[in-house]
Amino acid sequence: MSTTPEEAVAAASDLLAKNKALKKQLKAATKALMAQQAAQVLASGQQVNEVHIESAGDISVLAPLVLKGVSEETLLWAKLNGRLYFALISPAGQARDCLARLQALGEVQGGGSPKVVTGNTTLPLERVAETIN
Repeated sequence: MSTTPEEAVAAASDLLAKNKALKKQLKAATKALMAQQAAQVLASGQQVNEVHIESAGDISVLAPLVLKGVSEETLLWAKLNGRLYFALISPAGQARDCLARLQALGEVQGGGSPKVVTGNTTLPLERVAETIN
C-alpha cells in the first residue's frame, strides 16, 4: 500500500485505456472471423449451415454478411450453452413469417427485420430447419 492516490488514479486510467483498445481489437477480429464464415457459407451453397460462434451476438454479425450473397432462404445455426442459436435469412423478406411459424411450435425467442431474424430455442434443429421450406 505504498502507492499514492495519484499513482493509483494513473494506473486505473492506464488500465481503462488498455481495456478499451483490447475491446476494439476483439470487435475487429470477430468481424473478420464472421466475414470468413460468411464466405464459407456462401461457397457451400447450402440452405442449412452450421456456424461456430463464441457468443450469442456473433450470429447477429454473421447473418447480414450472408444476406448480401444468398438468393434463397438460408438458416445459420450453432449450439451454445445447451441452446440452439439461429439466423433465418430471407432475401424475399419472409424471415419474420418463418419466425412466427417457429414461435408457434414452442419456446423460441428472437426478432429482427423482414430479411434477417435471429434467435434461440430449445427446439431440435430439424424443427427449425423445416421452417425455411
